[in-house]
Amino acid sequence: MSVKIINDGYPKDNEVLVDTVIIKYWQDNDCTERDEEGQELTIESRDGGGGKFFHLKTKGWSISDESDLMPILEHFKNICGQS
Repeated sequence: MSVKIINDGYPKDNEVLVDTVIIKYWQDNDCTERDEEGQELTIESRDGGGGKFFHLKTKGWSISDESDLMPILEHFKNICGQS
């Protein structure tokens, strides 16, 4: 039997639905932080019935500009099958 992974809808027959994906990303602290824990960014796929969306959670994630965040979002989209 061959399994087909789906990202939306309700699974039928040989389909398996990816319901939730959660990834935690880590990076070193920036120069203004004193603790040694690093920075964590959690991204979770959610679906409230109207389609999947991304939920971002962080206490702090330093970037120089928006282009620093794009590779992380693209990686998450690829894992979720939304590319």
